[in-house]
Amino acid sequence: MSGIRPCLQSFPLLFALLAGSASAETAVLEALQAHPTLAQTQSGVIAGRHSLAYAYAKRDTMATAAAGDSRLVFVTQPLTASVAVLDRFTGQQLGELPPPPGGWLLPFSLRVPREGHVVVLDAGGLPSPTAPSVPRVYDYSVFYNPHTLRLHATLTRIVRFDGLPVVFAEDVEVTSSGHYVVSESIIGALWVIKPDGSIAPGLFPSDGQPIATLAPCAFTPTTVGGLPFTTAGNFAPGVVGLAERAGQLYFSTTCNGGVYRVPTASLVDAKRSPAARALDIRPVSPRAPGTASESLHGLAFRPGDSALYAADSLQLRIVRIDTRDGSRQVIASDATLFNFPSKLQFLPAVNGLAPLLVASDQEHRLKLINAALQADQLQPPWIITKVHLWPSYGPHHRP
Repeated sequence: MSGIRPCLQSFPLLFALLAGSASAETAVLEALQAHPTLAQTQSGVIAGRHSLAYAYAKRDTMATAAAGDSRLVFVTQPLTASVAVLDRFTGQQLGELPPPPGGWLLPFSLRVPREGHVVVLDAGGLPSPTAPSVPRVYDYSVFYNPHTLRLHATLTRIVRFDGLPVVFAEDVEVTSSGHYVVSESIIGALWVIKPDGSIAPGLFPSDGQPIATLAPCAFTPTTVGGLPFTTAGNFAPGVVGLAERAGQLYFSTTCNGGVYRVPTASLVDAKRSPAARALDIRPVSPRAPGTASESLHGLAFRPGDSALYAADSLQLRIVRIDTRDGSRQVIASDATLFNFPSKLQFLPAVNGLAPLLVASDQEHRLKLINAALQADQLQPPWIITKVHLWPSYGPHHRP
């Protein structure tokens, strides 16, 4: 009996995942509570000490980010210039966001700050020495009618970075004050979109000197998932991922690795220059000594939890960071479900469950990005993983 007990324990999990409904996801939580030591892989379900993860949706094109509300999930797909709309529970595609005037160029990241409100960052194209990209940030109002099976989406605002020194925009965060923050990784800067739609530099090397914690630098070649990995010219981007909590903006950087924070209010401090405001930056969880390269590419907070969750892209895993002392805890790791995890976001709670969505874009398998490859080593489909965390969050949890 002891040999088949783990298999029997997995049945509630598999049933809940296949059923694809809010009540079924509640069964996942009940299964976790009933079997806290379950740690095995069956049918693509990874259950361990800290979480349960599974393939929520499989896309036939690169997916760089996913976020959603109580009913829908939105996915940026840069190679097909589209933003897909999925059912939150089944992963079935319900439609696409209508393209903005002029079409999508490189939809790269997004946020869903409240029900039916989608904010999409279009990077405007890949970095080019001859054709500067012009990022755009689009706001959509979205509603899906389950009775008529009709998706209604209205573009409500367009913010363009025309004429501004932006080479490549990596991420966008919607802060509690209503300001949006956009990270720029080639120069190394944070830009602020004010509630009225105007744009101002938050942190920027306005004195001509790079801001060390935001700027790019040389990348140390490494190995990711068994593949050699480096970038063209061994270039390590600067600031990439963003997340805000309690008046603090947290950001990650590929150049330095680790996570830093700065008061959100500092970004709009009219008494100081954008360069001087960088004096308020503080380390949160530096790259560990002996780690050659690190990119915590995506960051997210869960409501009620002071811990920061990060996509540890080069290690193919998700970590939880204690923002008080910088300590880290691996909550999920799998080379298939986290095939170069790029962005992550928590869904709002439904029936008490607020799972984490993780998009993996397989950057290390793309010759365009990984200069160590002679040809693409892609492994379609591109998986969006749903991660259910344990009900108890241990020392990292603070209401």
